[in-house]
Amino acid sequence: MDNHPAIEKLIEVLGLSQEQIDLVLKEKQKTGSPFGYLLVRFGLMNSEAWYDFVLHRFHIPTINLEEMNIEKEVLNSLPEFTCRKYQTIPIFKSKTRIVCGMVDPLDEETLQQIKKISGLDVETRLVKESDLRKSFDKYFSQVGLDIISPVSQSSERVYEPVKLRELDKEANAESTVASMIEQAIDLKATDVHLEIEEDGARLRYRINGLLYEFPPPPVELYPSIVSHIKVLSNLDISEKRVPQDGYFKTRVGGRSVDLRVSTFPTIFGEMVALRVLDKANIITGLEQLGFLPEILHRWRMLLDEPYGMLLVTGPTGSGKTTTLYSSLNEIDNVHKKVITVEDPVEYHLKNIDQIQINQKAGLTFASALRSILRQDPNVVMIGEIRDLDSAAIAFRAAQTGQLVLATLHTNTAPGAVIRLLDMGVESYLLASSLIGVLSQRLVRTICSNCKEVYKPVDEEVKELSPELIGADVRFYRGKGCHLCKGTGYGGRTGLHELMVMNEELRRTTMRDPSTNTLTSIARKFGMKTLREDGIQKVIQGITTISEVLYATKKDIEER
Repeated sequence: MDNHPAIEKLIEVLGLSQEQIDLVLKEKQKTGSPFGYLLVRFGLMNSEAWYDFVLHRFHIPTINLEEMNIEKEVLNSLPEFTCRKYQTIPIFKSKTRIVCGMVDPLDEETLQQIKKISGLDVETRLVKESDLRKSFDKYFSQVGLDIISPVSQSSERVYEPVKLRELDKEANAESTVASMIEQAIDLKATDVHLEIEEDGARLRYRINGLLYEFPPPPVELYPSIVSHIKVLSNLDISEKRVPQDGYFKTRVGGRSVDLRVSTFPTIFGEMVALRVLDKANIITGLEQLGFLPEILHRWRMLLDEPYGMLLVTGPTGSGKTTTLYSSLNEIDNVHKKVITVEDPVEYHLKNIDQIQINQKAGLTFASALRSILRQDPNVVMIGEIRDLDSAAIAFRAAQTGQLVLATLHTNTAPGAVIRLLDMGVESYLLASSLIGVLSQRLVRTICSNCKEVYKPVDEEVKELSPELIGADVRFYRGKGCHLCKGTGYGGRTGLHELMVMNEELRRTTMRDPSTNTLTSIARKFGMKTLREDGIQKVIQGITTISEVLYATKKDIEER
């Protein structure tokens, strides 16, 4: 790690201390970013000083990116993620060689990674960090990602690139929208974001929780595209001053895909967000959601209870809906009547009666709940507990004979009890009705193709768990390859914290409890916290230390 050729001269010529160098090296080991770039990020040198230092001390050839027009085929030789991570951009490509402009062309580890991802020998040119940033803005708003997809299921898998469809300027709005949706399905994207700005349109897809930019449709087609999406969603195309929400269904590749639509006015026009609701992705079976075996067993036991309240908690985008729908799919809906009350209905499920909230018509969560209880359901799912009125009705239903499933926005499972008490739910009602709370997060999983053992810095391991310092444990990461396009990750899995209510927890709930008190009791009876669940998945090589630390940061702060 300390063999970067600039280190000795930085200490000798610029007077940097070994402690400062070690700080940068630790961050480099943690993130994989180039040494010179991190030196600038830490404020130990400014970008111009670093450029001049490398130019005059090592005589690396330079290139002026502003004077260049890089071809799309060349840009596609490295994914956007790799370029940003390693502060580089490809400027020339032959059959055996790729020439890259780099902020730190001296970093050998970075060069090896680029060689591995591109499959080509790497030649370097020194560029200014400010010029590289401008190039990212210029080119990656046009290029997007290169995504690859399996085409063979044999034992030796063969992969080839899926060429993203160009949005033809001659195409009409209908074919453009169809192409955008088909692209989203190909990419396994969860959201499509179409935005209009002063200098044109912008198209982004959310893949594995992160947004990536793709070639936008022609700006002259933008109003027609928005109008076509509104027509499909039964929205008012003449109303452009207020937000609207809608829904439509389409078929892609022989399967049905639901899309939830939201439009919102901006100073340059309406922006559109489409949530891609692909049943093939959401109803996958509880086994596919990342539950540890003992937690999955306890959750299934709770689903078998005849009545009571089950809560799934976590922030937006933590997979609560997937867990609820997958859980409903395991319930015997032939011999049991299952009703859901949602806002909006995200997925249409077979043999389940689903109700869409309509605030304008007076159909609220509370009014819907009052009425559906007369339908004598066995199981009721509430999209979200938002106020005291709906919470009180839901808990009474759970007390008097229905199994009620609902979501709530809290960071931890014990925190759900405190949130409901603060909301005004009576402690006796909460203690007698609540049977379990599942808190969850989503983390990215390590790419199976480039997974490798590595030694993290002690500070990182200590932050995850001090007990792991010096322990006989292997840590894994994705090195970055052509299959994961340099990210080191492929897909996502869940972290789970399941608190099963018992007599001690019920008695404590009646006595003005704190989150810490409830957590201590729940852990005494076998609850694993989100952080502990994450540690298990790090040790098993499913995800990385950094993913778990990021996902469970709020969990630790709340306790």
